[in-house]
Formats: sequence, structure tokens, C-alpha cells
Amino acid sequence: MSNLDSVLRENIRITAQVITEVCQRNTRKQVSNHTLSRNQCYILKVLATSGEFLISELARILDISPAAASKNVDRLEHMELVSRQPHEGDRRSLEVRIEDKGRKFVNEVNRLTAYKMTPLMDQFSEDEKIVLLDFLKRITKYTLAEENNTELICLQCGGKCGDVCVVKTGSGTCARPAKPKPSA
Repeated sequence: MSNLDSVLRENIRITAQVITEVCQRNTRKQVSNHTLSRNQCYILKVLATSGEFLISELARILDISPAAASKNVDRLEHMELVSRQPHEGDRRSLEVRIEDKGRKFVNEVNRLTAYKMTPLMDQFSEDEKIVLLDFLKRITKYTLAEENNTELICLQCGGKCGDVCVVKTGSGTCARPAKPKPSA
């Protein structure tokens, strides 16, 4: 049985890597003429789903330095995907906001991802999908058992998973904001 456990562990790792590295990277390339990093895409997704953030907040959420977050925002701003605006509460601070072009990018990535996933989902019956979702919840629950920071994952969801959120199942919390800020 230990060999089966080893094979399963390796296949879970490979599946996660395929989804993260191959599927997401290829989708980003199809949607934009610019080469966007994973962190830049995370920033856009978080902003599109959850509203404006300070650079320091983005750095904390992404678990990168404020300098690295600022560099990513600079590049996104240069591509006119985001903008920086004075923070309402502290004029010395700048909030990062997604622009229409950035929101269109995120919407197109979401649309293309859903399109690409349709043939995969069509391979499963409704009953199999329910079983798969249960397996994913259990994998996520035990993966996140000792993890305190699920914010990056949650802030990209925006509550779309509702009561079947695998992160909430795993960590017991959902980091999504109560009321997302509308775009300007």
C-alpha cells in the first residue's frame, strides 16, 4: 500500500504543477501579447475580484517583498492594466486599482479557462463530479491543516464557490471581503 501512497502523492504533485504551470501559463500567453508573470496575474485577479489594495497589502498577500510587489505593479501600470490612486484615508499612500483593460484581461482568462476545461468536465458524470469535488475538498483540507494564510487563494475566488469552497473546508475561514469595491 505504501507504493500506492507514493504514486498518488507524486500524481497529485504533477497534477498541481500541470494546472499551475502549463494551463495557466498557456492561457496567459493566449490572452495577452505581453508576458505576464504568475504574480502579475494574481495581482490582476485579486484586484478584479476584491477591489483596491495598497502595495504593502498586495506584498503581504502574495508573500513577496514590497519592492517586488511595487515592481510588478509598475509593469502592470506601464501596460495600462492597473493604476495607482491616492488612498482615501492616507493621501501619502497609493492604492492600486484595476483598469478596464486589466479587468478585460481577467475576464478573458476566466472565459478561456472555462472553455478549455469544458472537455475535461464533460468526461465526468454528475455523480463522478460530486465524488471528485469531495476528494478535492479532502486533499485541500489536509494540505491546509497547518496553513494560516489562504488569503491569496480566497481573494481570487470572490465567493464564487459559495458553500462548497475547498479552502473554507480546509482552513475553516474565507478571506473574501464582505463587500467588493466596484471599479471606477
